[in-house]
Amino acid sequence: MITVFDYKDYKKYLNEKIADMPSKGRGVKLALSKHLRCQTAYISQILNQHINFSLEQAVKVSDFFGHSKDEAKFFLLLVQMARAGSKELEEFILQEIQEILTKREDFSYRKTAEKNLEELDQHIFYSVWYYSAVHALLSIPKFQTPLKISERLGLPLSRVQEILDFLSRTGLAIKKTDHYEIGQTRIIVPQKSIQLKKHHMNCRNQAMKSIESDKAEDLHYSFVVTHSEKDLKKIKDILSKAIDQCNDVIVESKEERAQILNIDFFKI
Repeated sequence: MITVFDYKDYKKYLNEKIADMPSKGRGVKLALSKHLRCQTAYISQILNQHINFSLEQAVKVSDFFGHSKDEAKFFLLLVQMARAGSKELEEFILQEIQEILTKREDFSYRKTAEKNLEELDQHIFYSVWYYSAVHALLSIPKFQTPLKISERLGLPLSRVQEILDFLSRTGLAIKKTDHYEIGQTRIIVPQKSIQLKKHHMNCRNQAMKSIESDKAEDLHYSFVVTHSEKDLKKIKDILSKAIDQCNDVIVESKEERAQILNIDFFKI
């Protein structure tokens, strides 16, 4: 999928986005020209020559392509950079662009929350793996009671009840008459936080147990590779997009299974 965040040149982005549309973008420039109230030839000149959209036109172009708020801001920065009248201004805008891209590598930046978990409770939640496991299982109707959770995770019933009490107190779970449900509180922590590091380790410890159990339904892939410096970002972008695509599927998917997804890509 073509996204504006993969480009530093707004003209290249628009040309490739249009070409990627149905019928290879036939009729898109005409529709865009009507949206901007200008001639189609003017659109072609901008996309293929050294003239640029005005910022007012850029806002309308962004609206035409249905950009989100973040995409629209980024697109306008690209247009501003192309229109910059000095090297200093161009470099200043480029720094803003780079800051946005750096933030987007932190997945917590991409998410929103109705209510965030207090920091002290975050420490407790991430201290061991089963807090997040119980929380996830509550989204599956057949695992919304202490007994079923205990049987599924192999934890003592008393421990499960302690976890459910904590989740209920913090708003991560809601206690009903005969079962528990997911609450409104969400957990969003910075990419470099101690809590998230602990969470990564907890999940990977569970991965080690999964490897030892050698279940056919589980997927594990490890590979030591070498590649060029220029392809580092390309590979990270591919993995980042794969995570986003998985999240898109998960959001719309019926809650029937609880899984752990770990992705590692680091220098040795």
